[in-house]
Amino acid sequence: MKVNVALVRYREGETVSFDVTEDFSSLELGTEGLSFQTPVHVQLQVNNISKALLVDGTIHTELKASCGRCLETFVYPLSLSFQDRWIFRTQETEDLQETALILDKDEVDIKERIFEQIVLALPMKFTCSAECQGLCSTCGGNRNLTPCHCGEDEINPRFAALRKWQSND
Repeated sequence: MKVNVALVRYREGETVSFDVTEDFSSLELGTEGLSFQTPVHVQLQVNNISKALLVDGTIHTELKASCGRCLETFVYPLSLSFQDRWIFRTQETEDLQETALILDKDEVDIKERIFEQIVLALPMKFTCSAECQGLCSTCGGNRNLTPCHCGEDEINPRFAALRKWQSND
């Protein structure tokens, strides 16, 4: 996934747009049960702001994930926006070393930078829907597929005395 910024490198105030797509399916996301379902589509707008290139981008893809509640696999659509700053080594300053992407040439390989943005946008726990009921803690059945009545009559022994209590309302 490479872009060439030669058109804007020496022209302050100039803007160039890129629209690139690449298959990330061979990359490991570090989480079991998570993989790229579709190619990653990236749109970039690169602006020369004199001492740096300011990049506004959007990323669109779909991931195959496992729900953290019911363990079913589902397609997770991912759309995110990001901003980045790119500088050439000749314009490098100490404060930009840690936050900006340092460029040595006009052709920039952005695959690693895009992958980083995707990983940062992933949720801690995937859920197939907000209404997912998960698995029954007693029988292990998927409560989204079949209603489960396990444990409805069971009461915690610590609260058994409260069952005898009646309200005078």
